[in-house]
Amino acid sequence: MGQSSSRPHEASANWAIYTGAAAYYQSTRPGYPDGVVQTIVDALPDICTPIIAVDVGCGTGIFTRHIADALKTTDKVIGIEPNDDMRREAFEASKAYRNIELLSGSSDHIPIDDEKAALVTAASAAHWFNLEKYYEEAARALRLKGVIAIVQNKLRWWDSEFLAQYEAFHERFLLGYRRGTFPNQFGGFSEETFWEDLARHPDFSNVRRSSWKWTRTLVPDEFETLSLSTSHTRRALAENDAAAVMAELRRILEASADAEGKLIVPYVTEVTIAERNAVPSRI
Repeated sequence: MGQSSSRPHEASANWAIYTGAAAYYQSTRPGYPDGVVQTIVDALPDICTPIIAVDVGCGTGIFTRHIADALKTTDKVIGIEPNDDMRREAFEASKAYRNIELLSGSSDHIPIDDEKAALVTAASAAHWFNLEKYYEEAARALRLKGVIAIVQNKLRWWDSEFLAQYEAFHERFLLGYRRGTFPNQFGGFSEETFWEDLARHPDFSNVRRSSWKWTRTLVPDEFETLSLSTSHTRRALAENDAAAVMAELRRILEASADAEGKLIVPYVTEVTIAERNAVPSRI
């Protein structure tokens, strides 16, 4: 497994919010259902040469490793991450993988030659991107019939009183936030539009979306660490009285735990997939 700094880029103000959070992120962020990765791999073009897959905004490499596990050891999975702390954590967590390479880069500047990749992914990251530029860069990097896949893990707050309170907590402490929205490149919050974007984009076709519902069980301390890995809670702490924010978070966690001291956390994972058309438009 290699790490290098092809076309180095400084983390933007948005990505910089994860500086200091990499250990929290790696220890408590969830993985992804097996069906998500298999659906993506099944969509790949039938090619004889080793596959090159690119995971953009790879963070600590959680989804990068999922992809590497699903592909052959002769294939290559390249994780692209602008935040130095996150990329270092990814390097440490991925040392056993000979088919993973980690590069400094961003969604605006994917450090891959034209038409080399069979797959470009973004997992729990694309809401941060300049999407117009990302789609252009993905189309440039993808080979004919290559696949772009955008994956999002979402808390199912509509199925959980505990998570509904957790969303209300963020709505209280984050100006402009409302449940169902995601942090964006401008420092605000917006709804995702991946399917709509790709459906009308001239470089992509055969757009489809699938979803998987699942749950995990955490104790309050684990969920607190998970929360501290998110930009939502990190911003809430920075923009308000941090002691008051933490006190309210802990109150919700303790009040929501069951008789065994556990929190049931329901998720839905959504994946949006599209194929690259024969010739990128080079917008």
